[in-house]
Amino acid sequence: MVFPSKPLLCATIWLAVVPKVALSFSSEGREYRQGTALSGWLQNLFPAALQETDDVDKDRQRDFPEQYPATNEINHSIVSGDTGDAQLVRPLLKNTQLESKPLRVVYDANSNGWNYKSFHNAVDGKGAAIIIARGHGTDWFGGYNPKGWAGTGGARLSIAAFLWYTRSDGVPQKLQKVGGGGQACAKDDPDTGIWLGADGLVIPLASGDPKEAQSKLGTYFEKRSDGKQSLFDAGCIKLADLKVLVGEYEDNEAIPYSGAVFDMTSG
Repeated sequence: MVFPSKPLLCATIWLAVVPKVALSFSSEGREYRQGTALSGWLQNLFPAALQETDDVDKDRQRDFPEQYPATNEINHSIVSGDTGDAQLVRPLLKNTQLESKPLRVVYDANSNGWNYKSFHNAVDGKGAAIIIARGHGTDWFGGYNPKGWAGTGGARLSIAAFLWYTRSDGVPQKLQKVGGGGQACAKDDPDTGIWLGADGLVIPLASGDPKEAQSKLGTYFEKRSDGKQSLFDAGCIKLADLKVLVGEYEDNEAIPYSGAVFDMTSG
């Protein structure tokens, strides 16, 4: 473990504590100005330490991007072999495990079957996955599950999970996870389908109505910028297409999160 240098540690502690102390006296007048001035004084006193803190954070975000919420930056990576569905989702994959990884469709409901057994046979143990779906006459929408599925039961948490929909201008728009990483994949049970959040995007693939999809935003994933509280116009629709894409791994390459994961959020 690498510990910060003494100047960096001191600057971090002072910057974390001093503004809070100053603001606790009063949010107006002299006390507030003194706190702001003191914070600026510390920035002048420890510029190198503060720059080092920024650099460490940037390095961490680069090396461990999925420890942070999804970014709205567009992924401009060009991956050889991208066609069709892979081209559709590639712009969404900035700062994910799949950002520059070749993709393949591992599950296509119209080919593999509209049922949870076929779904798990296809996706379990394949790692991070991105979902694309659409109803009859709707635009594409879906979600990203960083931990994938294993069919081991319980939930799989990740702050980097997101939902997405197609805006009216044709541009895909991501919706970040809210309330922490818990319930990102709310159910990894072998007898049900897709649950991103308990209500964000739910496609149970149940025998009664396997093409039914439900979506409610605001609880586990942020609401749309246009105010709509669902990925689609209605809270429930019938799907025409449902696919899951995963990364392509070499034979000797480990697939992250291909098995059970530790989670304390699923009760």
